[in-house]
Amino acid sequence: MRIFRGIFKAMFKSKLRDKASLFWTLAFPLMFLVIFGLAFGSTSTTSMNVDSEETRYAIFIDESVGGSVQENILDVSGELNLKPLLAKSTEDVEKSVKEGLDGVEFGVILSKSNDVWSFEGLYDAADMNRQQLYQSLVSNLANAFRKDIAEFETIIEVEIRDRQFTKEPVTSIGYILSGVIAISITFSGLTAMIVSFGFYRKENIIKRFLATPLNGSSFLIADLLNTMIVSILSILLILVIGKLMFQVDFVMNVFYFSITFLTSMFLMMGIGGMFLLIFREPNAAMNTANIFSVIMMFFAGVYFPIGFLPNWLQVFARLLPMTYVAKNLRFALGQDFIPLSEFWLVNIIFIAIASVSIPFIGRSIFKLEKG
Repeated sequence: MRIFRGIFKAMFKSKLRDKASLFWTLAFPLMFLVIFGLAFGSTSTTSMNVDSEETRYAIFIDESVGGSVQENILDVSGELNLKPLLAKSTEDVEKSVKEGLDGVEFGVILSKSNDVWSFEGLYDAADMNRQQLYQSLVSNLANAFRKDIAEFETIIEVEIRDRQFTKEPVTSIGYILSGVIAISITFSGLTAMIVSFGFYRKENIIKRFLATPLNGSSFLIADLLNTMIVSILSILLILVIGKLMFQVDFVMNVFYFSITFLTSMFLMMGIGGMFLLIFREPNAAMNTANIFSVIMMFFAGVYFPIGFLPNWLQVFARLLPMTYVAKNLRFALGQDFIPLSEFWLVNIIFIAIASVSIPFIGRSIFKLEKG
């Protein structure tokens, strides 16, 4: 244990001296937090026209509305590629929207009083990826209702209401800050094994280590712990600056956050290690990791919802691991709502990939040095 502590301390001091690594881990995420926070932190969503494809929504039609209206609105929904689910009460609409029952993505409450129609749209304000889509769909449905059913003969009031299902308000800067943490974890993980096994190997540090009676697992574990400690310091710094500069309040679920941090970190370490095995030269592997990180940063819904992207780019975004890292982090920080089954599935896949890739990379590197 004393020898392990010595290895751990030596590697920790080495990381602190590595200015390039500290920049990508600490300074780079903070720089983007400040830039994007100042630029978009106070913005709110606006409606945009988005084509829908069989979007499911819940609708409650009050008894004050005639029976013929129900059939008409179902026909109008079909023309807009919307699939309505009839609810028995406004509470059922809210529950369906909150929990996504039967694939419901937004809700509508239709009523009539003194010849005045009330058309109320309901969507989850925490789902920033699709807020603008829901606003557009509700507006399109209301316009079609006004034209084809109300026939402009009566006044219709349309209200689009966002319902907050998270404990704290979801803001643009809160969304961005969660993405910055995802970037910090990604850069830390991707570069960890490239530094430890690439540059250390290039400087013959691993070869000298393997000449001792110690096994390679001690070297690997010490490096993993160092990487996680530095990453935790980076996350704490991001949270503090986010609070001081932008007054971001989170409701952090420490358990979910810890699980996401560990599985995401291990996954990124495995991906970075694979770059090293493919390119062998640490500088080439590091450049590849940085390019891969930048691509994910702009297309994984980190700074803006992937709903803003064209459909083909949205498919591409869903193939990037950072998309799910950011999504799980927003959930753990109270900035998004996802089913627990999805949360656990993503983390199980992450840890399964890491548990295979990291030992394989370690054995491969050590085997090369022994050879």
